[in-house]
Amino acid sequence: MLRILPAVWLTLPTLILSILYVTKAIYPNNYGVAATAGATSSMAFLVGFVAMTAAWEAARLRRGGIWEAPHTRSRLDITIIAVTPSILLGAVVLLGTVVDASVYGQAGMPEIRIVAVGFVAICSWSLVGFLAGLRLPMSVSLPSMLLAPFLWFAFVPALPVEWLRHLSGMYRDCCRIGADIAPAALLAGLIMNVTIIVAALYAIGALRMRWSRIAATAMFVTGVMVSSAFAWNVGPIPEIARDPSALRCTEVGGTGLCLWPEHDSPTQLFRPTLTAVIVELARQDLPIPGRWSEELASATSVDTLTLDLWKSDPDSIRWSIAQGLAPWPACSKIPNTSFSDIPIDVLRGWWFTAMGGSEAMLQENLGWLIAEPSAFGVPPIKELYGTVGAASVASRVAWLERLTSLVAECQSPDDYSVQ
Repeated sequence: MLRILPAVWLTLPTLILSILYVTKAIYPNNYGVAATAGATSSMAFLVGFVAMTAAWEAARLRRGGIWEAPHTRSRLDITIIAVTPSILLGAVVLLGTVVDASVYGQAGMPEIRIVAVGFVAICSWSLVGFLAGLRLPMSVSLPSMLLAPFLWFAFVPALPVEWLRHLSGMYRDCCRIGADIAPAALLAGLIMNVTIIVAALYAIGALRMRWSRIAATAMFVTGVMVSSAFAWNVGPIPEIARDPSALRCTEVGGTGLCLWPEHDSPTQLFRPTLTAVIVELARQDLPIPGRWSEELASATSVDTLTLDLWKSDPDSIRWSIAQGLAPWPACSKIPNTSFSDIPIDVLRGWWFTAMGGSEAMLQENLGWLIAEPSAFGVPPIKELYGTVGAASVASRVAWLERLTSLVAECQSPDDYSVQ
């Protein structure tokens, strides 16, 4: 029997495909919630194989006359036995990709809440596939069940209606290290998938096709309404701020430095690099915020540099700091604004250089500006940074404050030189 079940011989290739996809899609950030959520991105094609194999098994039962024949087991029992291999296929691949994402991202333990909702989604689509195999010709049910989950998990998140993406049970956009998965999004996905399970089981076991369609549709619409009520106010990224009490804070030369436990272990370079940067900037008498923290920015984050740290190598940490120190004016978010972000890039590059960042990283991020500065209305970048670095402390600070204030007011400087 195992030799003829597509769910069995599809498990290994699907697992390999999912791991390869997740390894390319996930950015290591040492955070278990983010790694687990990123691993669910594989569900866009994983669930298609689950639904297709369930439809295959249902079609086999239907074509062989087994489904309509008299039998001692109930239809519910037969359905559960038939879809179990498909569910196991999905569970093995989901767990395999989650473990791979956790190892690849050095993230520790996976987030069980996200895995649980993903497993319920796998169960729901296995039943949808089984129902399709019973009701549709095999030539229709197999390709449609391979395609439908892809549209649900990949196409729906691309729609302008942002809250719809949280109904599927895939949370690939969550979460920054300063955030946690939004309970409302988890609940919305759980309710929606449980609704699909109930509606599919009813339609599978119903004897009268017409009434089963009406009842199953009513169940589905009700589930969409209830789950939407939870997802309605959740933004495109299903996250909420983490409890700041978990932050580990210390003082570095009068500057407060707060990191999450994932970035403060003995094996991480975050705190040593950040400490070295703070000491270097203080030595140069540069104006820096009095508190640096990985917590998400909020209205109460006064005089706080919000750190967005993704990679642990020193240059990446320095570039993240430079991004935070360079101001982002409100006008930069307004569509069709005439304000250019070139001054922001100039400031980022200067902060990065002042922190002792490498030439390679500077070229990687601002190579286009270094190569042709005149095309963007700025002087040769390296010469500018060298002149500013050689100027007196007062002149250097005055130059920095002048450019920063102009950018904050959505103005581009006419003259970048030290005055």
